[in-house]
Amino acid sequence: MKKKVVLALMLVGALSLSFATDGETLYTQYCQACHQANGEGIPGTYPFISGPIKNLSSFDVGREFVIATTLFGLQGELMQRGYIYNSVMPGYGQMMSDEEVATLLNWIVEQTSWQRRGVATQSAQPFTAEEVAKVRALKLTPDQVHELLLKVEAQMHGTNPAPGQNQNP
Repeated sequence: MKKKVVLALMLVGALSLSFATDGETLYTQYCQACHQANGEGIPGTYPFISGPIKNLSSFDVGREFVIATTLFGLQGELMQRGYIYNSVMPGYGQMMSDEEVATLLNWIVEQTSWQRRGVATQSAQPFTAEEVAKVRALKLTPDQVHELLLKVEAQMHGTNPAPGQNQNP
C-alpha cells in the first residue's frame, strides 16, 4: 500500500513539474485572458504581443524590457497600432520561477502563427533562467519598467526611423 501511495505522489509531482514548465500552459494561465489565445490582445484595452516580443527579443535592452515586464509588470502610457494604452499590467515574478519565465517567453517567441504576414521579424536567442535572474535582481517597479520601455522606443526609433525621417540628421 505504501508503495502505491509513494508512486501516486511521485506521479502527481512529475505531472505538476511538467505543467509548470510548459510555455503554453503558462501563457494560458497568466497571459491569455488579456492578450488572447492568438497574442492579438483586445484593441484599445490590452495590447498585442504577437510580434513585438519576438522583435524586442533580438536586442539587449528589448530583452531586458520583455523580462522585466513579465516579472514586475508595467504601468504607464504605451502606444500601439494607433491605440493608447494607459493601464497597469501585473507582474508575475512572485508566481513564476526564472525557468518558468524563460519557458513562457520562449514559447511566445516560437509562435510562428502569430507573425504578421509580410512583416519581417528579427531572430532572437532563447531566453535563459540565468538571464531572467539578472533582471529579477533589479527589483524594478512597474513605473521603472515603463522607463525601460522609453529606452527601448528610443533605440528602436534610432535604428528604424518612421517613413520620411532621415536616420542621420
